[in-house]
Amino acid sequence: MRGDVSSQFLTALLMALPLVATQDIVIEVVGELISKPYIEITLNMLERFGIAVRREGWQRFTIPAGSRYQSPGEIHVEADASSASYFVALGAVAATGKPVRIEGVGAGSIQGDIRFVEAAGLMGAIVKSGPNWLEVWRGAWPLQAVDLDCNHIPDAAMTLAVLALYANGTTTLRNIASWRVKETDRLAAMATELRKLGAEVEEGADFLRITPPRAWTPAAIHTYDDHRMAMCFSLAAFNPAGVHVRILDPKCVAKTFPDYFETLFSVARTDAPHIPVICVDGPSASGKGTLASEVARRLGYHYLDSGALYRIAGLAATRAGLVLDVEHEHSIARMAEALPIAFVDGRVLLQGLDVTDAIRTEEAGMNASKVSALPAVRTALVALQQGFRRLPGLVADGRDMGTVIFPDAPLKVYLTASAAQRAERRHKQLISKGISATLAALRADLEARDARDSSRAVAPLKPAVDALLLDNSSQSVEESVAQVLQWWGEKQAFVPR
Repeated sequence: MRGDVSSQFLTALLMALPLVATQDIVIEVVGELISKPYIEITLNMLERFGIAVRREGWQRFTIPAGSRYQSPGEIHVEADASSASYFVALGAVAATGKPVRIEGVGAGSIQGDIRFVEAAGLMGAIVKSGPNWLEVWRGAWPLQAVDLDCNHIPDAAMTLAVLALYANGTTTLRNIASWRVKETDRLAAMATELRKLGAEVEEGADFLRITPPRAWTPAAIHTYDDHRMAMCFSLAAFNPAGVHVRILDPKCVAKTFPDYFETLFSVARTDAPHIPVICVDGPSASGKGTLASEVARRLGYHYLDSGALYRIAGLAATRAGLVLDVEHEHSIARMAEALPIAFVDGRVLLQGLDVTDAIRTEEAGMNASKVSALPAVRTALVALQQGFRRLPGLVADGRDMGTVIFPDAPLKVYLTASAAQRAERRHKQLISKGISATLAALRADLEARDARDSSRAVAPLKPAVDALLLDNSSQSVEESVAQVLQWWGEKQAFVPR
């Protein structure tokens, strides 16, 4: 084996060759072995399974003749230490006075990346450890700048680069040339994205030298389809300046930690007014749902189809035999308060049953308009809608998102189109589903609904005073989405670089 040798390649050989070891098998490494701690893990695990590899430094490995795998009986499978590094780092910077507890891996782990704990300690974190758990608090603040050889923690060292933003001086991370041959050129990528936040960065062939920002700068962080870039830079959101940090393409974490952000937000807390909300209001068939759901997908935010809530309330009430009028207003409101609703992968569930198609009929739309005119029902559903405001953010569409439900939303969009254009869109939708309809009738229905929604006494349909108007009569969905994302970037002061 010649050149810079991949630990993954060597691990594969070490695991496979015992199956054919009728005589001693020798592996010679010529060149530099990358990520030696991972080979340590491999050798440790092989020994537990009865394979005693003889090692001479890092250049020669001998698998004895007659080697056979033997079951160890029971074995504890540790959690991933490199994934734990993000939460160790969170504990080092979080100003909560309470520890971040990480279960499944302890300081006695056989994984090389567990030594990230030592590095965090050098920077000032306070760490306690048990057999399979860690607890981490903020200690020294600001963190202490360090100069470290990081060859023993090549992946976890990326997290140190972001911790360096919180240090009291210049931090140097050395012996990290392997970063250049990962999912992306991580040395170049880290340097580029750290600079966006205001840091001064010197990038060398195998090192990074990072000086914290004099003034933090809001930034949209490119992830280069690299899961570790996304997870590392999420920690920049805890900056003391309170500037916004946007992680582009957050779903790239699916490679190793699909629910990373959900896990992060389960331990991170912020007041509701600090959770970003984009409101998309407008009349029926204006394309609110299509626009809002795509914007939410692009940003990695939660999505609320408020119209679905009213449609579900109308559906549940009619199934319960209630007439949608003032006489039954309070009965419908009591039912609406406890509606077990879930939005899952574009589907709408009521009591675990898929009602997506049932609430998208014309009848369901008319029923939604009727129940939305009942003040007690609207009051019952306000808290339910506001509960969708969760980290990392929310895109909500409806008719009063910006005027009633989220009046403090930093971006409010009022989406509209001509009645003729909206009727044509609805006509195409219905025809594609095999439902007969005429343009004239659809236009009349839309105009009647517009009049009813805009003249009702409670939360009439109208733009918020600070809403941005978007007429999409002649726009494609992509053009509308691009416009909203541009407005959002301007509102959040993200600097394009």
